[in-house]
Amino acid sequence: MKTYLPVLIMTVIALLIILDFFVADAPSVQWIKSSGLVLRSWGIVIAAFAMGLGAVNLLRRHTVAVSRREPEAFYSVLLLGSMLVVMVLGIASGTDNPTYSFLFNNILSPASATMYASIAFYIVTAAYRSFSAKSLESWVLLITAVIVMLGKAPIGSVISDIFPKAADWIQAIPNTAGMRAIVMGAALGVVSSAVKMFLGLDRTYLGLHD
Repeated sequence: MKTYLPVLIMTVIALLIILDFFVADAPSVQWIKSSGLVLRSWGIVIAAFAMGLGAVNLLRRHTVAVSRREPEAFYSVLLLGSMLVVMVLGIASGTDNPTYSFLFNNILSPASATMYASIAFYIVTAAYRSFSAKSLESWVLLITAVIVMLGKAPIGSVISDIFPKAADWIQAIPNTAGMRAIVMGAALGVVSSAVKMFLGLDRTYLGLHD
């Protein structure tokens, strides 16, 4: 019962939510739409509780780090202080509070932009390793990347008008085809995983391994 009851509940809920997107607005199936709406609302509530649990876990982890005086405890103190200040301001005064807006616009947003900008360095190092032309595939990747970079950079159009046109063609035809193939493959994988869960063949989300 501990195994089959959660699988049955998951299957019924998933089928109701899926049918909600396919059934018509006939009065005889309104109970499906109303049930789907209620279940999606439950999902939002559960997600909110999950975020709260994540915040509590974060507080617990860094509080332990501070109490043990770990080598990088300073960053834990900084995180805890920032988190508590923003939470108190947001809950007590709302997101329209000037101090809250200042912290968000002048600290969080620039820090997030800096973090994402630093990813460019990792991309460059990965590209350097990938562009070592040791095989036919590496040569194709290297030549394609050079054409696209020259086509998107101002110097490319100065050298020749062919580079911008070739870059646009690569992005519109081969790149789009490859991305669509990846998305379709991922969608098929999701569908197959969902079918396995519906049939009770995959119960790993319950912590069970066959």
